[in-house]
Amino acid sequence: MARHTPIHTAVRCATQDSFSRAMKSFALRFSGSPWVVAALFAVTLTLAPRGAIAAEKPDVLFIAVDDLNDWTSYLGGHPQARTPNIDKLVARGVAFTNSHCAAPACNPSRAALMSGLRPWQTGIYTNGDPAQGVLKDVLTINRHFMASGYNTLGGGKIYHGGGSEGRDDTWNEWAGLFPTVKEQEENLNGLKNGHFDWGAISAKPADMGDYKLTDWAINHLKTAPVGKPLFLAVGYVKPHLPWYVPAEYFERFPLDSIKLPIVKEDDLADVPEAGIKMAKPESDHAKVLKGDQWRQGVQAYLATISFLDDQVGRLLEGLDASPRKENTIIVWWTDHGWHLGEKQHWRKFALWEEATRTSMAIVAPGVANAGARCEAPVDYINIYPTLCELTGLAKPEHVKGASLVPLLKDPSAKWDGVAICTHGRGNHAVRDAQWRYIRYNDGSEELYDHAKDPNEWTNLAGEVGVSEVKTRLGATLPAMKDEVTATQGADSEAARGKAAKKKQKQKKKQAEE
Repeated sequence: MARHTPIHTAVRCATQDSFSRAMKSFALRFSGSPWVVAALFAVTLTLAPRGAIAAEKPDVLFIAVDDLNDWTSYLGGHPQARTPNIDKLVARGVAFTNSHCAAPACNPSRAALMSGLRPWQTGIYTNGDPAQGVLKDVLTINRHFMASGYNTLGGGKIYHGGGSEGRDDTWNEWAGLFPTVKEQEENLNGLKNGHFDWGAISAKPADMGDYKLTDWAINHLKTAPVGKPLFLAVGYVKPHLPWYVPAEYFERFPLDSIKLPIVKEDDLADVPEAGIKMAKPESDHAKVLKGDQWRQGVQAYLATISFLDDQVGRLLEGLDASPRKENTIIVWWTDHGWHLGEKQHWRKFALWEEATRTSMAIVAPGVANAGARCEAPVDYINIYPTLCELTGLAKPEHVKGASLVPLLKDPSAKWDGVAICTHGRGNHAVRDAQWRYIRYNDGSEELYDHAKDPNEWTNLAGEVGVSEVKTRLGATLPAMKDEVTATQGADSEAARGKAAKKKQKQKKKQAEE
């Protein structure tokens, strides 16, 4: 039986007057948006009649990681990945082994997780779609915790860029990115491809920004007032490109021993044109092959992950040495996956398993079963409601995702949900326990049976006998008419209008010739 802790037993003792003052302050700070007004109304209805706010709430250590795929020891994405500290962290709670991002790019993935809204609801589909115009009027996770009395601190990379929230009253303290060394484009790999670069640098771990971020977080774990619940967001930048880390990390993975990802040479042969366009085999992969840098790239990614793992270990030690050890929820998440040559593709920006699968775990003392693994298909729209339930905060009206608390209590519990990932308007992937279904905005499809084809080498979308699977999974996706246009970028109204005008000019010119 789970022991009772403040994480799942709210202790209510605040006065009605203090609640009213908190809500009035929140209304002044976040007024002006129907979404925010609705969220405020939901909070008021849920908490006000009880006349109290939890006097003793659990702390939250919210750890975000940039560009880490399933190359961890516990997920087994690469046989040479060594992540003992990440493994220790996830072993404290429930590891979700079939978890996926809401979008395979930093900006939309983070915006979706922090807002509880999917890309097709916000128009934040890609890195090129600004988030601030939408997020400034949405009750995001950090604003909700701050308005609910939490000491809300953030550092590193939580959103995609410092201005993504569209306002500056969203944290009690925002530390931002920490300076690091050798982050300018050095062309160490000789590919002359911007920050798509890697190599060992002559620096100490303490010179790196993520090391400094860890120091900052440890200090707050030790010194933040214990009389106020803490929401501490720690956003690690590595293993984002460029893969520059001290030489000692490269030495852990000798180049002559590096194993390349297992790939199929003609893997794109049964992929529709829309998928090939995302893969861009003529771009990064062609350059890597021409420059003979595939093995070096894998080595550099493993080395950078190893550097990250060391920082996670330091952070866990800091938590364990702090007065907050016993009553801290940990949410561990990576913003999306990463390809290293699979389907002749590098980076994220695609809808296959390598790009959408993430490393995600939740540690909730007294609720989650330590060391458990959950294979249910989940995505990042589930995190916001889960945090609300674990901490006793009201779930805002706009947050429609299902809480993962039932799976934390019983990882094998019945789960009807699927994981949905979106990359651009009309392009979606759906993942359940067995299948991945991809539907592009031109109607073309892919379907993979993970029970027989975990590498997604055989597209079954055109085969006989799979229509029921496609129909069932496709029913979870929005109709194109229900997807809002992008805030900016290739699918925005402005961009499409500009393209239409250009096309009209071209037709007029052709008619005149």
